[in-house]
Amino acid sequence: MKKTLAALAVLSAFAGSALAAEVQLYGILDTGVGYNHINLDTSGVDNVDSFEMKSGVGSGSRWGLKGTEELGNGLTVGFILEDGFDLDTGSEDSTGVMFNRESSLFLQGNFGKIALGRMGALNSGQSSWSKVGMINAFGTSYGEFTAQASNVFSLAGQWDNMIAYETPDFAGFKLFAQYGMGSNDHENESSSDRFYSLGLTYNNGPFAGYFAVDSINYKTAKFSEKEWPRNGDDVDDSLTVTFGGSYDFDVIKIYLGAQYFDEVRLASIGGVLNQIYGDTTYNDTVSTPTNKLLKFKGYGISLTGDAPLAGGKTMFGIGYLDAEVADSMDRVLDPAQKRQTNIDIKRYVVSLGYSYPFSKRTDVYGVASYMKDQTDTNFSEGMTEEWNPSAYTVYVGLRHRF
Repeated sequence: MKKTLAALAVLSAFAGSALAAEVQLYGILDTGVGYNHINLDTSGVDNVDSFEMKSGVGSGSRWGLKGTEELGNGLTVGFILEDGFDLDTGSEDSTGVMFNRESSLFLQGNFGKIALGRMGALNSGQSSWSKVGMINAFGTSYGEFTAQASNVFSLAGQWDNMIAYETPDFAGFKLFAQYGMGSNDHENESSSDRFYSLGLTYNNGPFAGYFAVDSINYKTAKFSEKEWPRNGDDVDDSLTVTFGGSYDFDVIKIYLGAQYFDEVRLASIGGVLNQIYGDTTYNDTVSTPTNKLLKFKGYGISLTGDAPLAGGKTMFGIGYLDAEVADSMDRVLDPAQKRQTNIDIKRYVVSLGYSYPFSKRTDVYGVASYMKDQTDTNFSEGMTEEWNPSAYTVYVGLRHRF
């Protein structure tokens, strides 16, 4: 009896607190099955064919808590705690990080909104601050080889220790600013990457627009004796300029997006090449960078759309990316090795998808895509190599929101 009364008291206290703070439990459960065929275009290496179950094809599987409390005088304090996980295995998206998608505390009022914590960049596919998905019908979802934003543009991902600001709405316009201080042990120091971003959105009537500039201030000091870069090396920072929008014609909605990028790591532009040697981590066993650390400059463009069809929504689109090794790599690649003087990548991707709602919270979807990376490598010795890996995929999945 005493245990029952104690339990009731705890539940009552929690319920009262939740009502006062308007705490909400929410999430998305998404999993699909699909077939992948990856042609590595490499002599002696077999093509990769796989049939798999995969979590988060249409939307990343997640659960979260969010809440607000009115402080008076027009001020509101709130929080977002959001954790991504793999539905097919139950494992965390990021080992050792519980609320990897977002963990933020914010204050909002007539001045706008300011938030502190772990958040996604404007040019990313996760967190409440991510906006780049508004210029692509596939957003940043539906697989690693679709015409979605993360396979055509360089995206900035999640950042710890971030400060973010959003202005009030001015006739449909909003301004955004973000600064990521870097890792906990090296905040605002040259031994940690730091992040800057400025953005503008417009939402009014059938037209929506987006513009953002961001930069990663790459670290210039090493953690260990064998880590790249060497102390004192000049490391050029990244830059991306992203813009685009959408227009709703009622019978069809068209999205157009474009981006210029420079000094971005291979992993940030995804695709077939990233499957083979893309990585954002530093190599801690050699004193020179590997292919995983190559940085690129170039541009990407996507033209996508969606339209109502048979009670559901069809999605379609194409994407193109043109990139080459950034100028700075001539300074850091080891001249004692067969130095790559230029790598030129042209990417073509086309996708078609469809989603059908069973209810307001549950839908089924399917998507088919083809991607090809046309790569020309010119070595300092005058030798040229061509490499054209490609992939096509077909997925169907079920998604439920709560």
